[in-house]
Amino acid sequence: MITYNKTWLSNTIILRLAEQEHQQKTISDAELRDIKEKYPVGFYTPNLFIRVGLFIVTIVISVGIERLLNLVLKDFGFNPHYGSTILMGLFNYAALLIIVGKKFHYRSGVDDALLWLSFMWLVIAFNWSLAIGPLYEDQALSLFIFSFSLILTLRFSDMIMSLVCYLSVFALAYLSMQKTGLFGIAIMPFILILLSAISNWLISRSVNHRKTQYYTNTLIILQVISLIMLYASGNYYLVKELGDRLNNTASESIPFSWLFWMWTIAVPVLYLYRGLLRKDVICLRVGLILCFATAVTFRNYYHLTPLELVFITSGIVLLLISYYLTRYLKKPKHSITYQQLSGGDLFEQLQIESLIISETSSGTGDAPANIVTQMGGGKFGGGGAGGKF
Repeated sequence: MITYNKTWLSNTIILRLAEQEHQQKTISDAELRDIKEKYPVGFYTPNLFIRVGLFIVTIVISVGIERLLNLVLKDFGFNPHYGSTILMGLFNYAALLIIVGKKFHYRSGVDDALLWLSFMWLVIAFNWSLAIGPLYEDQALSLFIFSFSLILTLRFSDMIMSLVCYLSVFALAYLSMQKTGLFGIAIMPFILILLSAISNWLISRSVNHRKTQYYTNTLIILQVISLIMLYASGNYYLVKELGDRLNNTASESIPFSWLFWMWTIAVPVLYLYRGLLRKDVICLRVGLILCFATAVTFRNYYHLTPLELVFITSGIVLLLISYYLTRYLKKPKHSITYQQLSGGDLFEQLQIESLIISETSSGTGDAPANIVTQMGGGKFGGGGAGGKF
């Protein structure tokens, strides 16, 4: 399904791990050269500054072509905006396939720009073509965004595109429940909580699966946003304010307010507990951030202290918790440690020595069959190669 060369993606992981170990002086220069010779990577991946420059240049060229195409279609009597957006969307997607498949660009800035240009042009064209009616227009657009962004995510493993795909599902659920009237609005928080919980469970199960080895970065960002959405779906402030806005009311409280207050306070604590219990750094960090969100929510309705004092107190408490955990976990406790090994991932480092030995002693360039390659560590659109073995 993924468009990029899978062998080169796997080789990128091996080379990154080898370079990390070389920096730690655990493998020699000769061993590093041997690994690079056996596992070549043919991608064109420039540095950050060139990548940003190519991204901007590609956008400027594409917009210029669209303006020129507008003038041509107008002279022939066609709807210039509608016609040019469809043609530019198809043109950019075709160019993206050529750049990736023939020129072997990988997170070069050109493929990133073409990916988003094709997405935006076609979404704009679809929005202009909608004639379904006001009742279903928003749902149809959300469904199209979800479908198209899902295809692009599966083909190009783009982190931000996967985020768009995930949020479009919630937009579709929100719009659908809104159209059902008072009953839909009343049960909307519970539907969104259930949807967040199911999505988080599915994502968590998929992170370390072999079939998703090229999508680890996208799954990580989805895991973070699913945890946040699970909390936000039951946050008292969001539930109350959204309900008032949809019902055109200004209520003092909401039904089952005690339940939503319990949710607002308990979920960040449960995240912290789960993070420590399962050695899950994502849950830990999200839980710390949401503790601050809980303090702000409480302060919004109970003015016990000035807002500035709430911010200061919350920050001090979080710093103290972080400092205590850092000091406590300097030495491993219950298989949990603050110290990181050279590659950034504890499980990865437990396997790195055997990996390097097998790579340098093997006579073939194929990755060992018993190693499950995991992607990770990328920037921008989800690229990169840091993960688990």
